[in-house]
Amino acid sequence: MYGLNIDPNNPTGNPDPSELKQLGVEIVRYTFYDRSGGDQVDPARIDFYSRKAKGYQDAGIESLIILTYDTYPGKPPFAGNWDDYINRFARRAGQIARQLAPFRPAYQIWNEPDHDRANIGTPYDPCLREDVFGQMLRRTHDAIKAADPRAKTVIGGLASGNPDWLSTVIKSLGGDLPADIVAFHPYGQRPEKNWPNSNWGFGFVGNLIDDYYKVGRRKTIWITEMGAKPGEVGGNEEVAEFLRRYYRAVISKYSDKVEELIWFCYSDGMVNPFGLKNEQGQPKPAYDAFRQAVEARSQWQPEPVVATPPQPVTPPPPPPAPTPPIAPPPAPPPTPSVTPAPLPTAPVQDLSQLITQTNSLQSLVQQLRAQLAQLQSQVQQLSGQQSQLQTQLQQLLTSPPTSLPLPPSPLPPPPIQNITGQLKRHPSLQFPTRSLDQIQMIVIHHTAVAPTVGADRIAAHRVDKQGWPGIGYHYFITADGQIQQTNELTTVATHAGNYNPIAIGICFAGDFTATVPSPEQIKAGAQLIAWLIQQRQLSLSAVFGYKELINTQSPGLQWDSGARWGDQLRAEIEALL
Repeated sequence: MYGLNIDPNNPTGNPDPSELKQLGVEIVRYTFYDRSGGDQVDPARIDFYSRKAKGYQDAGIESLIILTYDTYPGKPPFAGNWDDYINRFARRAGQIARQLAPFRPAYQIWNEPDHDRANIGTPYDPCLREDVFGQMLRRTHDAIKAADPRAKTVIGGLASGNPDWLSTVIKSLGGDLPADIVAFHPYGQRPEKNWPNSNWGFGFVGNLIDDYYKVGRRKTIWITEMGAKPGEVGGNEEVAEFLRRYYRAVISKYSDKVEELIWFCYSDGMVNPFGLKNEQGQPKPAYDAFRQAVEARSQWQPEPVVATPPQPVTPPPPPPAPTPPIAPPPAPPPTPSVTPAPLPTAPVQDLSQLITQTNSLQSLVQQLRAQLAQLQSQVQQLSGQQSQLQTQLQQLLTSPPTSLPLPPSPLPPPPIQNITGQLKRHPSLQFPTRSLDQIQMIVIHHTAVAPTVGADRIAAHRVDKQGWPGIGYHYFITADGQIQQTNELTTVATHAGNYNPIAIGICFAGDFTATVPSPEQIKAGAQLIAWLIQQRQLSLSAVFGYKELINTQSPGLQWDSGARWGDQLRAEIEALL
């Protein structure tokens, strides 16, 4: 629930994760900047954001990464043809999602596409036509999910305050909404109906939440930006109170619909004067208000709703069963003739209450009779189902047993020569370790040198020339098809960049730029990989050539073009499974 907009590229907007953790931040939102065009994301940008996302993840803080025209340059004019740009943008989004998958960020597709069209052509121009945004949303969502099925996709924070714009987007997609989360920015919306006052701003945020929830197919809502500046609600103290009241309102009234409220922003050095800190890094009252809002979460949590019983609030007991008529009592003995005092008469109000209670009792009796009839009907249905189950059980007991399909037989381990202890290791450096259940994929490499160069020479080169702890692969397949284990599977070896913690690295000896592995290598590799898939409970879709993950040539040009030895390897693995 407690989020903050930051800017890792801006020194004033780049807080240390430890400060964010102490403040109570649970998720940070920031833009992925990559001004390079072309078909591949800039590796330097991937490295930068990988380090940032990992730092936040290590502190227990999630990331929401904004993908916008700062992520892929060259957006067309508002009225132009966006088809080619969307394809390039979606491809880049998929590349980013694949590279950052170990850090589990969510991705926001564009930012404020419904912004006031008066901004078209200005320095801040995120405006998109509804049909254009629909296509961008669909293709980018699909690209991200293909790269990282676990990643959440978030609609670009809508800023117009007009849910009909989103409704038009959905209609352009044939009624579909390809995103996990609906997001909007309720600037100018009151946290309470009458605060700061009944005429402040453009309306009450509760109404906007309800409207976006209905239009957005009842998907979870994230408020990915909200803030206020002095002058809108008063001074800095009033801004702090505005923040407290916003979190209180969302948590106490709308936590069933709104999952995240990400405040804008960390520092005035990002956008002045919206920051929790000023440009010199000094906390403003809103900084402490954010921490206070975090601490008050338990007080603001809504109490469980208790259903109101039907009237009367305390139902009277059902009327007693009818009894035989009672004989009238004997006449009293005669008394002296005395003029009796007039009998008291019940006030009209008492009679009215008596009539009301009688009617209530009659209504209750009718309700109880209806419920009794329903229960009798359900008992009859259950009795019929019981008879059917008894018949089926009798049929099962008398019918001959049927053979169930057997699970696939476990594959025998291929012949593996463990040479881990024979290879050169750094005298002081060691690779990190992991548990086996962290393994999620298998990555294929080639040595890119002559097939006669073995694992021993590669290990020596990594240690002596590059200062590595040791060879970077887990298995090495020689030119004649021998399988050599070069690291334990619990070792986080260096072979696949950001995927190291979750990947097994297998290297084939040889340079497959113009040639392909020997038949013996293909056979041995298929046996090893099929066995690993069964052992680690993976699937064939978890096997990648390294070039399918990043911009590289490994495991050779022939992997996915020319001879396409990757297809041959996968076919042999599938046949074994």
